[in-house]
Amino acid sequence: MTVSANRRLARARPLACAVACALLWAGPAAAQQINGQGGQEIQQLREAAVREAAGDLEGAERILRSVLERRPTSVSALLSLERILRIQGRLAEIIPPIERLLAEDPSSVVGHHMLVRTYSALDALPELERAADAWIRRMPRVETPYREIARVWEARGEYKKAIQVLERGRSRVGRKDALALELGDVYAHAGDFERAAREWDRAIGPTARGFSLVRRRLAMLPDGGARILPLLIDALTRSSPTPERRRAAAELAIDAGLGARAEAIARAVAAELPPAERETFLVEVARRAEGVHLHRLAYWAYSELLAYDGPANQMLAVRSRLAELALTLGDTATARENYLALEKAFDAGSPERRQATAFRIELTAREGDLEEAIREFAEFQRSYKEAPELDRLAAALADVLLRRGEVERAEEVLGRVSGPRTSLVRSHIALRRGDVAAARAALLAAAPALHGEEATETIGLATLLGRVSTAGAALLSRAMTELALGRTQDAVAILWAESSELTADERPAILEFAARLADRAELETEAERIRRAIITDHPEAPEAPAALLALAMMVSARDPDAPEARELLERLILEHPRSALVPQARRELNRLQGRIPHS
Repeated sequence: MTVSANRRLARARPLACAVACALLWAGPAAAQQINGQGGQEIQQLREAAVREAAGDLEGAERILRSVLERRPTSVSALLSLERILRIQGRLAEIIPPIERLLAEDPSSVVGHHMLVRTYSALDALPELERAADAWIRRMPRVETPYREIARVWEARGEYKKAIQVLERGRSRVGRKDALALELGDVYAHAGDFERAAREWDRAIGPTARGFSLVRRRLAMLPDGGARILPLLIDALTRSSPTPERRRAAAELAIDAGLGARAEAIARAVAAELPPAERETFLVEVARRAEGVHLHRLAYWAYSELLAYDGPANQMLAVRSRLAELALTLGDTATARENYLALEKAFDAGSPERRQATAFRIELTAREGDLEEAIREFAEFQRSYKEAPELDRLAAALADVLLRRGEVERAEEVLGRVSGPRTSLVRSHIALRRGDVAAARAALLAAAPALHGEEATETIGLATLLGRVSTAGAALLSRAMTELALGRTQDAVAILWAESSELTADERPAILEFAARLADRAELETEAERIRRAIITDHPEAPEAPAALLALAMMVSARDPDAPEARELLERLILEHPRSALVPQARRELNRLQGRIPHS
């Protein structure tokens, strides 16, 4: 047996085992059939499956052929024989048994389908054409032959042939929407997105019955249907814009991330729906919008829901989400109004009221009324001495004071409050005063209670403080002040411009910190310039491998064929063979050289 045959056999064994198990564990009803001729055939099929699983393809084939000689219409035996012959590279031998099946049962869909599929696999195109025509003549007004024949041509990349077959089927069946789903598939794969949208619009129909099928087709496209979705949304809202079709258009717009378009459609739909349906629709829009981070659309939907006089608990939940979304959108005034309403709605002393109060005080400070916020914070601290919100609230107020340069007042607000947020602010205060040890201790105290990227950055900064001199700490302090004011680009510029005066031991670490800040702020030019300085001026530094890898990724993202990306990766592998980044560099180099596919 050839190597390729062995491989095909290995792939077939799990399927054969499954067939054997299903047959062996057949229930009592199947056991009763064994007493007759059907039972004998079942026993033979079981034995063939067991032999196939064991690798005895000749024995399995012999049994299956004997079944087909006795009963040519045994579809199970025919399908099993096709699989075995395909494994052995003898697929052409399945044609005579298929023809015997069709002679006995000329309307067999399985037989016609197998014959068309087999001729395609053998590249016997004239025979494929004749088999396809014979199938269509047998059932000219049924969609199935046109659908399956078109799929065979489509799989071969013969899109024009597939379209001709489907259009012929539509004409014979006599419905304008016949085979629209399949025509949309072919047009999409052929790159004719306008016609694909037109056909899928037909497939969805006036009551949107076909919407779920089209949606699945869109999701299966390589780009998720990005180039078809806008066209299909327009079609759904222009031609026969029934409520069902417009609801489908709204869902597609949300899926595509088209927030403004989705909101316009959703507003029109909501205006026409009766109250009960409108509420359900708005909940669905809000839920879907939040799922794809369309915060403004979700905010609109929740705002509309708030107008309904629903159960108190439901309205509180809606207002809570409104407050959070307003905060996300930067609308602190509306967020504060909603938190104030929540504060009044919840019972005194309840956790929900305490949380709403804390958020409202924080937003008061953000809006600029810092003195009022500090007074309310003092009252909050007296009322809730051990509240978990104290850490976040004290840190938020102290941070505002730090931005104003009021370091002593910031320390007063922090007082004896402890937690990860207040520890971070204390680290900033210590850095401003040049107390590197205290800043590092505060960062290490905060890190265990933080999560994800924030925890990683905190630990990284603490590690960096352990490596820098007093001058380096002062430079970091200035940069952190700019960061606190939201001026990341200025912070990066300070670290880049003034780090040249530092020692060769600490400058690469400061530069790597600056590069990470630039990454976070999407300052690609600055990040690249900084990392090039690391690998040029400090090629032996511990930060050099990470800089080489990051640069290679940046260069390859711009131009996958750029030789420099491969050169940077090769340099990392050769110059830093003990680096933990070498395996990742090898994988990326293999990908760029075409040895492994893109992920």
